Amino acid sequence: MRNMLGLAVVAAVLSPLAACSSSKSTQVSAEDARDLLIDRNWLDRMPETDRDHLFVYRFVPNMGGGVFQDRTLYKGTFELFSFSVKDSEITFKLHETKTEVTSGYTIATVEGPPPFDLKLTIADDPRGPKVYFGMKSETDRDGTGLDRLLQSQR
Repeated sequence: MRNMLGLAVVAAVLSPLAACSSSKSTQVSAEDARDLLIDRNWLDRMPETDRDHLFVYRFVPNMGGGVFQDRTLYKGTFELFSFSVKDSEITFKLHETKTEVTSGYTIATVEGPPPFDLKLTIADDPRGPKVYFGMKSETDRDGTGLDRLLQSQR
């Protein structure tokens, strides 16, 4: 859990640009979307300051589920959930409220906003906005690569 929260914090400071939608996008297949969904930070926007509010999802099946964060860079709340993916749908099991929500989702490749090149849309998002952004290059499972990038930006 520590790594999930740490990765989201580090990813949130990678760029000073706010996220907006891209004019060029290509939806990926349901099979590719399942692979792209997991083990990556999905942010609704890139914060411009350490007090900007953002929402972050991270789907990590090898840790038993996922985490949703409602936060600024240094302060926020989190919710752990379980999930399953079938075809183009995610089923969220929200343990705190003991509810289950099934929603269609898509992932598209996009050209920005920098540094993003992926866009996740969750039609009936049970927690935050419907649109989130991520990066294809995020394959840093333990956070060391993101930590190095963060250090280089100081």
